[in-house]
Amino acid sequence: MRRSYDYVNGQRVRPKRTFLGRLFHGATILLTIVGAVSLLVLFGIWKPYGSDSGKTSREAMIEEEEKFHGIILTNENIMAQLSDISELMTYSENYAGTANVVDSLQIPYTDFNIWGTQHEIEIVYSGTIKIGYDLNQMKTVVNNQRKEIYISIPEDPIIDNNLPQENVTVLQDNNIFNPIRADEVNVRLTEIKAQWLDEAIENGICDKAKEHLKEIITESLLKMHSDYKVIFLDQGQKPAQVAQPATAA
Repeated sequence: MRRSYDYVNGQRVRPKRTFLGRLFHGATILLTIVGAVSLLVLFGIWKPYGSDSGKTSREAMIEEEEKFHGIILTNENIMAQLSDISELMTYSENYAGTANVVDSLQIPYTDFNIWGTQHEIEIVYSGTIKIGYDLNQMKTVVNNQRKEIYISIPEDPIIDNNLPQENVTVLQDNNIFNPIRADEVNVRLTEIKAQWLDEAIENGICDKAKEHLKEIITESLLKMHSDYKVIFLDQGQKPAQVAQPATAA
């Protein structure tokens, strides 16, 4: 396209545009800019602020940090990973044995048994005591600057003493003069469960369960975050107070 020029004092200058010409020229530039921005947005090269409405500002900040510094741990990350291994956190001990019940009628107001009125019950059993922890009561705090994960374990564990009926065999030697009562077996089984639980607690089953829990948590978290250190807090310590950000010397 050949342009026409005006000459002023012997020098060539571009002619002045009319109002409509200037308006058309400005509209052309504006449309060019809008088209370029639209193409950038379309191909994902540029995202305007606030365009990702599906994410909170906190999630967006974490995602932005992860692009430059790798995964940023949060309390939510840790709790989600612990939830995945919650079944492994249960510690259990089995018990088994045989118990006998012998009962005779007695002469009223004495401790003397009446001959020929004795019945016997033999109970063969096996059960399991399980110790677990409520993850909702477990507290965690992550210090990414120190690369430390602080965990507070609940003080009271969840105890399950299971003596299922299918693991119980009852042998009875009844007596027509002193029949076996319906509740005798259940009463003896209740005593058996209580005795085994008391013995297990006395032998430190709760301490063993807590150590098992620490081993499982440490092993699982360090597999995914080998550059972090897992620190378990004593009773009464609060993770938020212990895990203060490190200060510059």
